[in-house]
Amino acid sequence: MRPRRTLLALLGLLLGPLAGFARAEDLAAALAAPGAREAIARVTVAEAANQGDSGLLAVVCTILNRLADGRWGTSVDQVLNARAQFEPVLRAGGDWRALPAASPVQRARVDTLVNLVLEGRVPDPTGKALYFQNPRIVAARAAAGQVSPRLVHFGGRTPSAVIGDHAFYAATGPAPGAVDAAAPPIDAIFVPRPSSEAVAAGAGSGARGLFVLPDGSRR
Repeated sequence: MRPRRTLLALLGLLLGPLAGFARAEDLAAALAAPGAREAIARVTVAEAANQGDSGLLAVVCTILNRLADGRWGTSVDQVLNARAQFEPVLRAGGDWRALPAASPVQRARVDTLVNLVLEGRVPDPTGKALYFQNPRIVAARAAAGQVSPRLVHFGGRTPSAVIGDHAFYAATGPAPGAVDAAAPPIDAIFVPRPSSEAVAAGAGSGARGLFVLPDGSRR
């Protein structure tokens, strides 16, 4: 195991330039908190289980970037449970603990990716992204009137990276039509809700859904 001071030095080199990040020790402590690694694994798998290692790595980096940034909280819990941010968490009721547990293999994969990032052995493929979406799904929802067209590419932002089905976005400046570069103009997120038939059968999402507004309220 690497000495703690070596890990902290690497964290400082990797994440020091990010806005809102004060000390490498703070990030190390956040990742060492009980349940932090399991939380990252569950959300990463829920978001990108079918996206291969590169897709998993991209989500891991986005989570770490948000944790380092500080605007979504100073703990992994706060970052992942922030209102209306990670759709799988939202669908699960707003708490990552309600997501299915990662399998031992999945947990090992995500832990390895986290370690590789923290040790500086892989670069951030997202370009310091703080946001991501599946543009195809969001565009389909917009076409169906389920979300505002302004949600597509977060108001016309240019992705900092496209990895698998996901586009990633760094908060580097105002996008066309954006009011605040730090807060993409999300009017509402449509979250599918299982139909009664699907629930009875134990199946996945049905045709019904709900809208979650930026303040976390639902319609």
